[in-house]
Amino acid sequence: MAEVHEIADGIFRISSYNEQARLTFNQFLIRDERPLLFHTGQRGIFQDTLAAVRGLIDPAALRYISWSHWEGDEAGARCPRAWRRQRARAAG
Repeated sequence: MAEVHEIADGIFRISSYNEQARLTFNQFLIRDERPLLFHTGQRGIFQDTLAAVRGLIDPAALRYISWSHWEGDEAGARCPRAWRRQRARAAG
């Protein structure tokens, strides 16, 4: 299960701990009139990330998906079917 922390007004860190790797993976959601998800996380934690996003906004309102670089832990869950039908555009 992902933990969600508001780190600034309208900016949320979504954290998922991977026990096997002993690492925490973080995604960030900016909630405003055009919401942005920064990093999608690994494919294996996508359901946790999606549930966390749902707790903050309607995923259908997500406008942008972006990442800092192209690796599986940042972009492995990019555009899964649950988001492909949405209006979100990749901004990476």
